[in-house]
Amino acid sequence: MTAFRYKAFISYSWADAAWGNWLQKAIETYRTPAALVGKDGALGPVAARLHPLFKDREEEAAGASIGAAVETALAASEFLIVVCSPNSAKSKWVDRELAWFKTHRDPAKVLALIVDGRPGSEDEHECFPLALTHHIAPDLTITGDPTDHPLAADARDSGDGKRKARLKIAAALLGVGLDELVRRDDRRRALRVRVVVGGSLALALAMSALALAAVRARDEADMQRAESDGLVEFMLTDLRERLEPVGRLDALDVVGQRALKYYAGQKASKLDADALGRRARALHLVGEVSNIRGDSAAGLIAFRQAAATTGEQLARDPDNPQRIFDHAQSVYWVGYIAYERGELKEAEAQFREYKRLAYRLLEIDPKKPDWQMEVSYAETSLGTLLYDQGRFAEAEPAFAKGLQMVEAAAARETGKPALQIEVGKAMDGLARAVSGNNRIVEAIALFRNEIAVYQKILKSDPSNTQAKMREAVAWQYLGQLEEVQGNSAASLSARNTSLALIQQLRAIEPGNTEWQETQLRGMIGKFDSHYFQDQRAEARAVLQQARAILTGLEKADPSNTIWSIGLRATLDIRAGRLALAGGDAAGALTFAQGAAKVLARATGFDVAEAGRIDADVVVLTGDALARGGRAADAAKAWEAGLVRISANSKDFLSKILLTRFLVLKRLGRRAEAMQIGSQLDRQGYRHPAYLRER
Repeated sequence: MTAFRYKAFISYSWADAAWGNWLQKAIETYRTPAALVGKDGALGPVAARLHPLFKDREEEAAGASIGAAVETALAASEFLIVVCSPNSAKSKWVDRELAWFKTHRDPAKVLALIVDGRPGSEDEHECFPLALTHHIAPDLTITGDPTDHPLAADARDSGDGKRKARLKIAAALLGVGLDELVRRDDRRRALRVRVVVGGSLALALAMSALALAAVRARDEADMQRAESDGLVEFMLTDLRERLEPVGRLDALDVVGQRALKYYAGQKASKLDADALGRRARALHLVGEVSNIRGDSAAGLIAFRQAAATTGEQLARDPDNPQRIFDHAQSVYWVGYIAYERGELKEAEAQFREYKRLAYRLLEIDPKKPDWQMEVSYAETSLGTLLYDQGRFAEAEPAFAKGLQMVEAAAARETGKPALQIEVGKAMDGLARAVSGNNRIVEAIALFRNEIAVYQKILKSDPSNTQAKMREAVAWQYLGQLEEVQGNSAASLSARNTSLALIQQLRAIEPGNTEWQETQLRGMIGKFDSHYFQDQRAEARAVLQQARAILTGLEKADPSNTIWSIGLRATLDIRAGRLALAGGDAAGALTFAQGAAKVLARATGFDVAEAGRIDADVVVLTGDALARGGRAADAAKAWEAGLVRISANSKDFLSKILLTRFLVLKRLGRRAEAMQIGSQLDRQGYRHPAYLRER
């Protein structure tokens, strides 16, 4: 008989993480009745325990497709249990895992657990994924040929309930009859009740004798615990605030781990609400450090553990501001990880819930700076997500509201660098949204104001890494807009200033992936400055450095779609442009096709960013074909690209308008091109790529 590493692989949607956690704990802690252990069952000798189970997206990070690690876990699992709900019915990850298992393993060993929805309804309430109810082709695609609906355990109160659902799953995994498990479980529960009652009576007598001594010991323990709790609170607040500005990830990690170690020595059921809140903040810190170091999977585990704790505390005390605040932080971080992984629908849901909680705090105390800041954070986080999807009209008021709230908080508490940094960050978001709405001059003024905020902080505290990082990012945006305005020298100067600041940061903490990504983006901007000034040697050197940084980032976290899709395709396009400028049409076409393949994996990726990168692919592909003597193929590529961009993009950002202008000119549709040119002229658009063709 084949030996499996895992008894079962649990497949579920992120939105059903709580059910995935429950199922794993319920099955792994189940003990087979002693009378059945070792007897012959349908699957061989009946096992005493059912563990371990593999729970996807916590043990391994989910990527754009099933990777080798997940395939290995599926192959090493005897069963697959799918948590069925409308969420999982819509999940591409669940379908892919089911398809792989049904193709490579025994489809009869797929078990279903219904937690929500209506099986077979075939509407928005459908809970069965298509891959569960249909045949799978050898290439893992889902066919239109249905199979019989599986017999499923139903954990809902209206179905089997959690207890019987657990027994149904256990019976299938053990290869024994359900009735036998139910009878034996009933007898075990009855015996447990008798033992507990008898033990309780005896314990009551013993406790009476020990009560006086316990009271005295408790007073001493309470005093010691209060001192320890005070130290932990200091570590998670004052000490953290002192370490963050100097970028000490190692020290921050030690703070979080020491706090968790302290609470690990105590039973969670014995911790009061404040202690549980501190434990959640320690998990937040550990998660943040893990994420910055490129381990988003470990970060997500920490944030979800924190969310489970803070959510329970909030449910017990829904009007307590501290409980609301603690849970808001957990919600934000779970959303942020989804955002980084390109799961924008999940990220938006979490960010909107974060916003709701923030406004609940403001409703309780409208004048409290901390709550004003939470509203600002919530608005700017949501604004960033909307901006990244090209939803500029929605993003701008969110950023404007965020700036209004942070300025109100900063006015109440003057002299705090952290608050001034938040003012600058809100300005940054608003400037980007204004730029997206094609008000370039206004955006440039906002970025310059933002830079002035950070420079004022750094003048009094040159070691403030947060201010330095934000200033570097602002210089990059300013460099882009100066380029759009046709100010090539000013653009290159801004980009060099940004890279100099980032180099200072990386000397402090080379492993900080946020700083690495910022450096990479600065290099892409610098490449553009050199390229559009026909400085090919300089552009080639910068591109080589950028590729080395990206390789390191992708290795650190392959699931990060910002790196593996957005930045990878962006660098391929730059390499293609350089090849074409050097007369290598075939090489340029290879890079263009490579970028197109990368974008094809962009399910859930930043929609607006994908559209802008695709616009570059369209132009480069056609130019490479035309330069290689394939004029007819070039025309087809431009025509198809023009249709695709027009159909899929609601983004009227100058970038897309420029692409339409360039493609129309190449197709000989000059009148249409000049109409767009007039629109770009009215916007004051003077990008070098436009001026060359105008």
